[in-house]
Amino acid sequence: MDTLVSEALKQGVWAGLFVSLYVYQLQEGRRQQNESRGREDKLTAFLSEMSKQFESLARQYERLSDDVQEIKNEIRNHKNS
Repeated sequence: MDTLVSEALKQGVWAGLFVSLYVYQLQEGRRQQNESRGREDKLTAFLSEMSKQFESLARQYERLSDDVQEIKNEIRNHKNS
């Protein structure tokens, strides 16, 4: 990278500045890409955990619904007796 900048400086200050800025932009882009990947990984893990919790709640709701239905049936049977 240093040789690239030194070669560009031989072509003139503006060429050296351009190459320096270009290299900086490449490095910054890589850094931002890594940060984005980290955020995406965290978000994916969060969504996976939320999905597991939702499934657990759905099972609990289903059991509760079954219990309520059973109680209703017992009340009906008791009234009919």
